[in-house]
Amino acid sequence: MRIILYVLLILFFSASCKKTKKSSSIDTSSQDKEILIYCENAMVPALMELKTKFETNLNCKIKLHNDCSQNLSSLIRYSLKGDIYFPASRAGFLKLKSNQSPFIIDSVFVGYNPLVVMTAKGNPSGYNGDFSTLAQKKHAVIIANPETSSLGHDTRILLKKNGLYDDVILNVVALSTDSRGLVKSLKNKEAQLVVNWKCDIYNNGNIEYAEVFPIPEIDQSPSEIYAGILSTSNHPQLARQFLDYAIGEEGISIFRKYGFNRRKTLIF
Repeated sequence: MRIILYVLLILFFSASCKKTKKSSSIDTSSQDKEILIYCENAMVPALMELKTKFETNLNCKIKLHNDCSQNLSSLIRYSLKGDIYFPASRAGFLKLKSNQSPFIIDSVFVGYNPLVVMTAKGNPSGYNGDFSTLAQKKHAVIIANPETSSLGHDTRILLKKNGLYDDVILNVVALSTDSRGLVKSLKNKEAQLVVNWKCDIYNNGNIEYAEVFPIPEIDQSPSEIYAGILSTSNHPQLARQFLDYAIGEEGISIFRKYGFNRRKTLIF
């Protein structure tokens, strides 16, 4: 009788251990996992909010590394680390595609990133909202460098489309590495006008120092934003979950709050 009781106790505890182990593996599937997202500076405010909510819901960690697209693409190529690339426009992917290795293994469409003209608060040079007057000598202009950032690349396309590039370049007082320095140049009175992403007005209290003049879509093709999963990802499934969240209902709402659109809207 004792032997039978002993065997039954062993079977009971063995089953309990297996059940506990199985339950533990489910609850901690994403716990202690960390994904690294490379993003251009313009994407930081929206991604910070997405990151906070995603970390809470999935009990994981997200690390953001922000910089201009030139530096980010170089870092991805040489470090061979990271999970997601989030440039401010499609132009950011071109720098990775120039390399023979297929760094982007999957991607999603996030939305549109419109360009605008920003003036210093009070509009000191009297910009009237007519994009064609950007090259007038009364305006001190700074734009982003086309060789270092998606913003600069797309600004150059916009200016060339409107036949303004050569004249504006002659009127430019400096080139900024990316969006980070543009509103700062307005604040410090180093420029009176800049061409910038609309979303940057929501960054670092920029709305206190700059005014926004929209550029009609008839004059521009709003930049498409794509985010991609990197071939170097250690957690591609978790990275995919983050991108699904980013383009889901809540993610779209967050991006919209920071000036991004999911569809083109004509301004007449």
